[in-house]
Amino acid sequence: MEPIDAKEIKKIAEARKIINDLQVRLLEREQVLDDLARAVEIAEYTKQFELVTGFRRAAEELLQDRIVMPAQGENVDMKIRIYE
Repeated sequence: MEPIDAKEIKKIAEARKIINDLQVRLLEREQVLDDLARAVEIAEYTKQFELVTGFRRAAEELLQDRIVMPAQGENVDMKIRIYE
């Protein structure tokens, strides 16, 4: 999904639809994040880290449709940034 430029929204109905869609997306991601956090918590206590795999896959699947923001600053081509 592409970032939404608020200046391009001309109608209230269009804005409401975008807000609703974004709320649904946010709630879906919160649910997956909560599931992943619980799975990691259980895995920490039981030392059964294979429990996390299914939840990690669900999170990765949900992230396929992420909103991609334009990169800014240095290290824009890196996926991991290291700070000292």
